[in-house]
Amino acid sequence: MEIRLAQEQDIDSWMTLVERVRNVFPGLETTEAMAEHRITVLQFIRTSSAICAVSEGQIRGALLFSRENGMLCFLAVDAACRRQHIAKELVSFMLTQIGDETD
Repeated sequence: MEIRLAQEQDIDSWMTLVERVRNVFPGLETTEAMAEHRITVLQFIRTSSAICAVSEGQIRGALLFSRENGMLCFLAVDAACRRQHIAKELVSFMLTQIGDETD
């Protein structure tokens, strides 16, 4: 499993993951909400604030965070990949990106 900053070319795989887990995220019920989420993810990617866990060319975990607030904004892991510490690794990577700017 590779943990890395997401890139714009990851967006389709990212949204495939979000589609699979959207039922546990209030606000992602509609097609319009999913379209808005895609735009939001691309904005986070452009500011290097989107992290993904990739295995076999597919995104298995996704995390969005705010650099200015030092805050986790979105975290999802594919149900088929849970209990593999992917969320922990995503958060650990996020903390290296935030650095000493926040507590």
